[in-house]
Amino acid sequence: MTDKNIIEIQGKLFQVKRKFPESRINLEIEDSVSTLKQYYHCDTMFRAQGLLWLCNEIKEVKYEEL
Repeated sequence: MTDKNIIEIQGKLFQVKRKFPESRINLEIEDSVSTLKQYYHCDTMFRAQGLLWLCNEIKEVKYEEL
């Protein structure tokens, strides 16, 4: 995809809501991951390329033509 806010990981698509440098966020604090996901209204968080990626999974719609 050409949209910079959409990434593909293991065949699934995610909308990137926010990226932070890992050094800015202390993940050692209890419930910090769930608090960040709740604050930014995200369902998934990744750690890659020295960044924390807060994302929402784009659900695949299965349908049948009538």
